[in-house]
Amino acid sequence: MPGDRYTKSNKIGDIKALVLDVDGVLTDSMIYITDEGMEMKAFNAKDGHGIRMLMRAGIVVAMITGRMSGALRHRVRELGIDHVIEGSVDKGTSITEMAKSLGIETKEIAYMGDDVVDLPAMALCGLSIAPADAVDEVKARADIITRLPGGKGAVREAVDIILKSLGLYKKVMERYSV
Repeated sequence: MPGDRYTKSNKIGDIKALVLDVDGVLTDSMIYITDEGMEMKAFNAKDGHGIRMLMRAGIVVAMITGRMSGALRHRVRELGIDHVIEGSVDKGTSITEMAKSLGIETKEIAYMGDDVVDLPAMALCGLSIAPADAVDEVKARADIITRLPGGKGAVREAVDIILKSLGLYKKVMERYSV
């Protein structure tokens, strides 16, 4: 929550998009490769539902990853995510390209990453978020550090923080009232 020990600042007010790294954020960093060379990843269902909640609230969700992954392409189709950059070798350049394609400024983007390759994107964005198990350099740069690790609900936690800070949580939750 904003104001608790995990939040270093409250820069959420101008956020129009959440851009996520994949491995270590949406997954637990494990990449499973079969003998046949097939890649498998595990995605957290609560993270996925949180992404849908954020999108319903009018916040764009996008992804930037250094890897190429059929498993990711399948997952983004399931979630209805239209903006994905795979094979990024420079996430600073990629976040600038993403902002242009979304028609917003980088300062209107919240970026969530877990490793040093994410630092250039984090430095350009208005809000930076790290899962609990991110490397120390990323946690030192992050405005918010989740309590949960990557692939284990960290994205959902970040989504809840953003929705509550923007005053949208209650409205999004109305559809679940009984």
